[in-house]
Amino acid sequence: MKSSILALFIMGVLAMSLVSAVNDNANELSWGSLRINGDYVDNGEVLAVEEGQTLDIRVGLVADNGARDVEVDAKISGYEGNDREGLYDSVDLIDVQAGNTKYVNMQVALPARLEKAEYALRLRMLDQNGAAEEKNIVLSVEPKRHSVEVQDVTLSPGNSIKAGRSILVSVLLANWGDKDEKDVKVTVSVPQLGISATEFVDLVATDDNNVEYEDVPEMFLPIPATAAAGEYQVKVTVDYDGFDQTVIKTTTLNVVANEQFAVETTGKLVLAVGPESQTVAIGAKAVYGVALTNDGRTSRAYAVEAVTGDFATVAVSENLVVLSPGQSKVVYVEVTPNANAALGDHIVSVSVKSGADMLETVALKATVTGTQNNGMDLKNGLEIALIVLIVLLVIIGLVIGFSRLKKDDDEEKTYY
Repeated sequence: MKSSILALFIMGVLAMSLVSAVNDNANELSWGSLRINGDYVDNGEVLAVEEGQTLDIRVGLVADNGARDVEVDAKISGYEGNDREGLYDSVDLIDVQAGNTKYVNMQVALPARLEKAEYALRLRMLDQNGAAEEKNIVLSVEPKRHSVEVQDVTLSPGNSIKAGRSILVSVLLANWGDKDEKDVKVTVSVPQLGISATEFVDLVATDDNNVEYEDVPEMFLPIPATAAAGEYQVKVTVDYDGFDQTVIKTTTLNVVANEQFAVETTGKLVLAVGPESQTVAIGAKAVYGVALTNDGRTSRAYAVEAVTGDFATVAVSENLVVLSPGQSKVVYVEVTPNANAALGDHIVSVSVKSGADMLETVALKATVTGTQNNGMDLKNGLEIALIVLIVLLVIIGLVIGFSRLKKDDDEEKTYY
């Protein structure tokens, strides 16, 4: 009987020791000092903050017996808006050595549209075994003295426009601050195109209980007719509070190229050659006609060059040809075989450039024979070449005509 009582007593003492050890372990973590934005915050203190403000939190952790794998996080509770991402922060798992204070840094961002009220900043820490320790700070949110936002930007007739047309930009402002804003400057621009427009708003009022909105007078932005197709950034810049503060909002505009004013980079050259192959005797001369047509919308200068091997000499009637839009001209390439030219087929290369751009390269064939061609002298050759060129020019004219008719049909389409 006495042995049983002694055994129960020993078990009780061990159980109490175990509970005490667990409790000691559960309470081994405690908070050190707390600073928010550099200022110390005492327990029970109500901290005044502004909406949109970022809170830099530095808090100390204390563990008398040391703690491993400690989690620490900070969270603002009570806000039900959509922009909640910045209301929570945490640090990676850390260890706290016995008798030391370890500081951690966290950051939470208050929404810009936070209602005037009190919210709780909740700090929490817990280790691998113990219960969580919490610290709550009451935040009293006050509106900013000056806070204007671009609530909405609307482009009319839409976010897609043809170059050469204009867009109408409508801007809606919102005053979330505590003060009325006078002489607010609103500028809309497309920096890539170098265009902008500005309007002034006399007053963007505020209200203690509700946000106030103000429409900005509509602004026109003429899109240059030569603007390249693509997406451009429309930038809305608002200067207020005596132009000491600025807020910016952007949207995207899609520009459709205007074919009538599109900047040409290739010269729009139409090239025809006649004939491309000729037979020429040593001591005679082969003449090739090259027709150039400018199918572009701007005047162009074309450089014509011809190159042969060592079998012949070559000359071009005009090395530089300047053509107005739709204009055509024939350039003659004369090939004279040398006395020692090998009989057979040879190639003459003709190239056409516009500036630094190589537009066309054609290969002409010259078949060298040992005797003169009795059936055709130089005059007859030129006549045949001219006849071929006339036919080619008629064909080119038809091609250009049909091309422009198609472009005119395309231009009748409505762009918004």
